[in-house]
Order: sequence, then C-alpha cells, then structure tokens
Amino acid sequence: MLVWPGFADKIASGGSFVDIIHMPTRRTIRVAEVLRKELAACMSQSLDLEGMLITIASVELPPDMRQAYIYVSTLHPELDQEKALAILLRNRKEWQSRIGRRLGLKFTPQLIFRFDNAIERGDRVMEILTKLELEKEKHPQEDQPE
Repeated sequence: MLVWPGFADKIASGGSFVDIIHMPTRRTIRVAEVLRKELAACMSQSLDLEGMLITIASVELPPDMRQAYIYVSTLHPELDQEKALAILLRNRKEWQSRIGRRLGLKFTPQLIFRFDNAIERGDRVMEILTKLELEKEKHPQEDQPE
C-alpha cells in the first residue's frame, strides 16, 4: 500500500486521515481478465446483440472487486450508444449470475457498462495532426534565418 509523499510524519505522529493510492494487484488484474473473457463469451451468445459488433475494450476493478467497470466500443459509428447500453444493462443480471457460478468468487462484481470513446479521440487527434502537417507544408516558415 502506497501513501502520498509527505504524509509519513503524520502517520508516525498519529496524524489525521491519509489518502491511500490503490494500485491494481495481480489478483484484480487476473480477475479482470477472466471477467473479460467470460463476458465476451456471454455477449457472443446473446441474440440481443446480433449484428452490433460490440467489443470489450477493457475491464477495470477497484481493490474491493464489488464493481467491474466494463468499457465497450464498436466499429459502427452510427450505432446508438444509448440503445446498446440499454441492451447490455438488460442482460447484466443474467451474465453476472453465469459469471459468478463460473468464477467461484465470494462476491460477483456488479457489471457497470460504459462506452469507451478512445477510438474517436484517437481519430480526432490524427485529424488535427494531419491538418497541422498540411499547414506546415503549405506555409513554410518565413521567419527562418537564411
């Protein structure tokens, strides 16, 4: 367990509350990966998601493993994210139950679905970089010393 720098004196002197930084442990990383695989299997068998091509971008677990934040993405920009999330939420309880039986954990994490917009952000960054490069080619810097 790591603590913020500079709080060591407060801990030694019985100081007040100290913020603690939670790093992912090997166990949470392993459980997140198993959750991702099991959930992908559940999603591939779901008739509700037929033709939607929703992929699991990542799974994040807090240290207590009570919730699992499932970040999903799709290759279809025209897909209504609200509709897709509603379908995922509708199937969540069944999937949690199935995964809980397979994992054998004391508590099955509550699945919380969120759309991951990393692909769109990456496309936007690439678009900006391309525009900057084109501007640079169109207008060579005139203030360079000769």
